[in-house]
Amino acid sequence: MSLIGTLEADVDISATAQQFFEVMCNEPSQLTSIVPDVFKSVDLLDGLWGALGAISSWTYVLDGVTSTVTLLISAVNPITTSITYGMIEGDLKTQFNTFTIQMDATQKVVGSTVHLTVSYVKLTEDVSTPQALFDKAVEVITELGAYLAQA
Repeated sequence: MSLIGTLEADVDISATAQQFFEVMCNEPSQLTSIVPDVFKSVDLLDGLWGALGAISSWTYVLDGVTSTVTLLISAVNPITTSITYGMIEGDLKTQFNTFTIQMDATQKVVGSTVHLTVSYVKLTEDVSTPQALFDKAVEVITELGAYLAQA
């Protein structure tokens, strides 16, 4: 069994690639009002929203358990509407050595497709694949897309 893994999905949403990127890159604190059952807080700790190296703290609920993770924007490209967050610290550190979330939004004639990639390195072979967290991320992308399309 490998300690290294990747989960990927293409999520079709009604919102434009730019609308999605704007929230996930520059205004992720909006998630607390768009999907309040999942995100309890998203706070900027250092740097500027949307800027390479920005550090933010995310408090979220998964399967009834509240967790916090500190993320760093490790890559951002407004032209390709792509953003990558890497874990610095938080509850995921008890299971994963590294945990990275990359979202690439591609414009379609109507709406867009978000390619979600979660890459991770488990601390031990006993750690489960983060499938529930990945599935929740797909759900959040879908809900965000529907919300933004109505805005």
